[in-house]
Amino acid sequence: MPSSHEIDVKELLAKVDSSRPVLVLDVRNDDEFANWKIEGRREFKVAHIPYFDFIEDEKAAAERLPKTQSEIVVVCAKGGSSEMVAEMLRNRGLAARSLVGGMIAYGEYLAPVQVSVSEEQPVCEIWQFNRRGKGCLSYVIISGGEAMVVDPSRSIEIYEAFLSERGTRLAYALDTHVHADHISGGSALAAKLNAPYFVSAGADYDLRQPVNRLKDGDLLPCGKTSVRVLAAPGHTPGSVCYLAADRYLLTGDTLFTKSVGRPDLGGHVVEWSADLFRTLHERLAPLPDATLVLPAHYGDITEIGPAGVVMATLGELRRALPELQIDEPGLFTDVMMRMVRTPPAAYADIIDVNLGRTQTDPEHLAEWELGKNQCAASSKRAN
Repeated sequence: MPSSHEIDVKELLAKVDSSRPVLVLDVRNDDEFANWKIEGRREFKVAHIPYFDFIEDEKAAAERLPKTQSEIVVVCAKGGSSEMVAEMLRNRGLAARSLVGGMIAYGEYLAPVQVSVSEEQPVCEIWQFNRRGKGCLSYVIISGGEAMVVDPSRSIEIYEAFLSERGTRLAYALDTHVHADHISGGSALAAKLNAPYFVSAGADYDLRQPVNRLKDGDLLPCGKTSVRVLAAPGHTPGSVCYLAADRYLLTGDTLFTKSVGRPDLGGHVVEWSADLFRTLHERLAPLPDATLVLPAHYGDITEIGPAGVVMATLGELRRALPELQIDEPGLFTDVMMRMVRTPPAAYADIIDVNLGRTQTDPEHLAEWELGKNQCAASSKRAN
């Protein structure tokens, strides 16, 4: 539990999402603040004064704060510098607390939100786990006392506790693809709870994770329902989607609510773009417009709907996304090539870990995962 001089990520997000009076003071360096910061679903006050400004001239730095009657929450990378600045401010008579764990804790925080299932007698329940700091989404599907976990983050104890609270047995841990922006918890969760694990990397990749082989069209039973495997190459050669209860499409990084997955992370943008076009325009074509798309990432806080879930129907996306309205594969490839950009340097290291080729310590993993995901093909995110 946080002390009276601290605040955790859950409480801070509740404040910034509800417009409760709060001033977030970010004391990281200029480049760190510019690249990644706390986001809320409503507007809130933010100030940026680097930590070293307080060290050099505490009085002058404090006087740069905007005048406010609100509580001040001080944020840094790991929670140490913010703790010192918050104490300085309290000594000046200001109500200030430090964010426990800093931006690393913000980047790792997971919050489950239940996806609305409209059937009168639903055969399953679906939970979307939102990792707000990275824009990462994972899922727990529960039916008849069994569960599947899809695209889990590396904090597997959160999923383990969630399943235990609901008295459910893990039937399968699944990844939609080999992730580049974060470490998967799929293999570790499956091993911990004695369940099968599946991910596909594609024929040319050295996957060393122990997996249960699956193929396109396989049906995975889960309690009173089943999940169908749909091969969906393009973002990566081994990408798959999972269709739960014939209605809920977990698309991984193939299709998002505002864009499609970028096909350039492996350096084969022409070949992978052709695969992605066929997946979007042929593989997913038979699915009805009412199919609910549940992606593995999102790029903007506005993609979170009123009920707290990132989702859209396939029909809505067919009408709204320019990439789904391109009907010529060559033109689609041209568009994808114009969106090519350099991925973060850590992505290659993360892929190696997720393939099972290397291991490293938790501190390095946390550093590699810092920042929002860059998995969408979008000119707005080009660098």
